[in-house]
Amino acid sequence: METTPQPGSPPAPPESRTLKGGPLEGTELEGTASESAGLEGTELEGTASESARLEGASPENAPADGTGPPPFHGGPGQPPGAPGHKATNSLVLAILAPVSMHLTGPFAGLAMLLTYSDNGYSRTPWVAPFVLFSLPLLFAFLGLRLALPALKQLPRGSGSRSVAAVALCICGVVFALALGPALDLIGVF
Repeated sequence: METTPQPGSPPAPPESRTLKGGPLEGTELEGTASESAGLEGTELEGTASESARLEGASPENAPADGTGPPPFHGGPGQPPGAPGHKATNSLVLAILAPVSMHLTGPFAGLAMLLTYSDNGYSRTPWVAPFVLFSLPLLFAFLGLRLALPALKQLPRGSGSRSVAAVALCICGVVFALALGPALDLIGVF
């Protein structure tokens, strides 16, 4: 066990910093023995004593006086915003996309009544589909933005990757539903 040198004690004797034996015999190493002797006992952030103290630290075995490591957020080994959370959030947004059509549907019906005349002609036929798909496409786009990075970062076979794949499929269906009226308005159908 090494001890910290006292402030008044003489420095440690210099050690040889050359390699002994092998093809590199006699090669001088960088730094000097006095530099390493001067650094011995210096308390650095993240030293072995600190890591040994923090090993196994959890709220259950923390000291009673309240001094201990801060609580872990996001589970063990998973920081906030990890790919697993992105996958779950993308699924929530993907589910909200078709559900939000129930919210925008009545407004799209009102927009259709206000923009079409009695003879069925409208100068602005895009308004009703725009109102109907505005909120669902927003949710689908945000779900897509979260699902794609999650699919790239998560390992194959993980549950979160499957969740992100399901979210991607739901977002694709919403985009396909919105594409039909858009293509119809430009004359493809």
